[in-house]
Amino acid sequence: MAKSVIGLDIGTFAIKLVELEKEGGRYKVKNFFIKDIYNPGEEFDPEGPGVSRLESSIKEVFQAVKLNPKRLRNVNTSLGGPSVSVKQIKSIALAPEEMESSLVFEARKHLPLDESDAVIDSQILRGDMDSQDMDIMLVATTKKVFDNHLSLLKSLGIKSNIIDAENLALVNSYFITQGSLLGEEAIAFLNVGAKYSNIAIVGENTMLFTRDINWAGINFTDDIKGSLDVDYTEAESIKKDRGIGALVGGGQTANGGGIRVARRMAIDNLIDEIRRSLRYYTKETGCRNFQKILLCGGSSALPNLNSHLAQHLNMTVEIYNPFAGFITPPGLDENTGTRLAVACGLALRED
Repeated sequence: MAKSVIGLDIGTFAIKLVELEKEGGRYKVKNFFIKDIYNPGEEFDPEGPGVSRLESSIKEVFQAVKLNPKRLRNVNTSLGGPSVSVKQIKSIALAPEEMESSLVFEARKHLPLDESDAVIDSQILRGDMDSQDMDIMLVATTKKVFDNHLSLLKSLGIKSNIIDAENLALVNSYFITQGSLLGEEAIAFLNVGAKYSNIAIVGENTMLFTRDINWAGINFTDDIKGSLDVDYTEAESIKKDRGIGALVGGGQTANGGGIRVARRMAIDNLIDEIRRSLRYYTKETGCRNFQKILLCGGSSALPNLNSHLAQHLNMTVEIYNPFAGFITPPGLDENTGTRLAVACGLALRED
């Protein structure tokens, strides 16, 4: 590992930074910081923060840790959300000159791309020209998303060493620190953000599967607003204080005859989508046993979210803190660590 590496996770609700270095064979957190993009009481914009707001928030993060981004060379960043696709695919053996056009065609199945609008990267996981087939990891995004990310970094003087996919950074944070999985059971990572959730499932001998889910923190807040008839600020406060108690206890609305009828909540939809993802993984891989779900992201620390998911999915669900074996400074507790999981995975990446 270089003297130190910085992972910069640019989210839709917060900017997260982790700086790691090695000390005596262990990873040490040299710096960390989380900056919410929106001020207290300011409502989250579902369309995402504007460029100027992102720029000022990122500047504040680097100022807080006393680093000049223009002088840094080991900064890794990421892209995520529906405009980024990560797929493990099986292909016939392809020569290098055939692979790019084939992978662009594959990317078109998952993203709204044309051949001039695709930015792809790939890695052969298994096989070569002499094999009957190949397993290939494909990462794709649109040129617009990629160029906007580069433009934002350039405006701040940041030269990104590696641009990764968020879900790959998350999975890598586990494999780099924990090593390979044991046994035949797969493990799932659930990153619950503000605007989107993402699930990544991987087994020791089975493929990596990732999927974005359109149910996340802002939907929880909207449910509380609607069911308790409160404004955004109060709903956010209730969500953080009561957690799942506010999400499953307040979902009743009255009809004209005064009869109380249950209203479907975002947490129910999230659970349904998790189940659908696990079923799909079983169908595609034959893997029926899942070791556990590791829960992370800005909305993952809601009180009792992990136990509620565990009960309804009949699975072990743990808060994922990638820093458990690290040398950490004061203030980096489990609730903070889980928000920094992607940034940690980015900081662990080397060329």
